[in-house]
Amino acid sequence: MGSRKIIMLVGSILIGALAGFALLNYVQGVENQAVIDSQPVSVWVVADNIPAGTTASDVLSTGRVVQRQIDPDFRPATAIADTVQIEGRVAVNNLAANQILVQGMFDDPEVVETTFADLVPAEHVAVSFAIDSVRAAGGFVKPGDFVDMIALGDPLPTLGDEDAFDTSASSTPYQRPARYLYRGVRIIAVNSAIVGEAVPEGGEAAGGEEANSGSLTMTIAVPADAAQRILSVPESNLVLSLLPDDWSPEALPNIIVEDILIDAELPAEQPGLITPYGPEGFIDLFEEAVEQQNEELGIGEGDAAAEPDPEEEADDAGSGEG
Repeated sequence: MGSRKIIMLVGSILIGALAGFALLNYVQGVENQAVIDSQPVSVWVVADNIPAGTTASDVLSTGRVVQRQIDPDFRPATAIADTVQIEGRVAVNNLAANQILVQGMFDDPEVVETTFADLVPAEHVAVSFAIDSVRAAGGFVKPGDFVDMIALGDPLPTLGDEDAFDTSASSTPYQRPARYLYRGVRIIAVNSAIVGEAVPEGGEAAGGEEANSGSLTMTIAVPADAAQRILSVPESNLVLSLLPDDWSPEALPNIIVEDILIDAELPAEQPGLITPYGPEGFIDLFEEAVEQQNEELGIGEGDAAAEPDPEEEADDAGSGEG
C-alpha cells in the first residue's frame, strides 16, 4: 500500500508540473502577442493639403504624403500599405494634412471628374502671364516648380536728366534695378501642361522645344492681393529664377539701388565676395564631404607622394657615402 501511495503522489506531482508548464507557456504566449500587438505600425499620412483632382504622381513627387509610425489601435483597416496602390490615380476630395491615407481617397481619373479650378486652393485665384523663355530659366520651368519672381525697373536716368542721380550713379555699370517681387511662387501650368501631368518622353512638360524658345504662358495660383501686385508689373519686366528643391524663404534686400547710391565697389573688387559663391568660389558639396572625411581619417591628397621610400633613402645614403 505504501508503494502505491508513493506512485500516486509522484503521478500527481508530474501532472501538476505539466499543467503548470502548459499554463506558463500560455501566459508567455499571450504576453509576447501583446508586445507584438503594441509595436508601432507604418502608415502613409498626408503631410500637406492636397486639392481634389491632384494626381498621385504630383503628390508623391512633392512629398505631400509621408510614412509615419503610429499605435496599431489607430491604424484604419483600409489604410494604404504601399503608395503603389494609388499610382495613376487622382485625389477624389480635398485632403487635409495629418489624414491617414486610406483606400478610396484616390481613384481612377475617369471616375473622378475634375476641372482646372480644382488646382486653385481656397482664397486663391489663378492668373496667367506671358514671359519669354530666356527670362524663365531658359524655358526649363515645369508645372509644379517653385520660382522667384524678379521685377526689373526702368532704366536709370543718366547724368544731366532732370531727376538724375548724383555723380556716383554715373560711375556704376548697373543700368536698371532688379528687385525680388515674390519668392517661392508655385507654377501650376506652363502653356497647356498642368501640374501632375506626366512629362513626355524626351521633352519638358511645357512642350519640348516650345518650352525653350519663344513666349511661354505661365499660370500661378496666389491670393488676390499678390495677383494684383504681380499683374501691375509689365510682363516684359518680369524674370523667373528656378529654385532648388531645398530652398527656404528668405527676404532679399534691394542691393542694387544701395550700391548705386553709395557708389559701392563691384563684387569682384571686394575681398569678401569676389565670386557669386563667396571668397572661396564654388564648392562642390560632395567633394567637400569627401575632403572632410579624409581629414578626419588623417588622409591627405599628397600623403602617398610625401612619404619617403625606405629603399630610395638607403640608395641615397649609399651614393652619398661613396
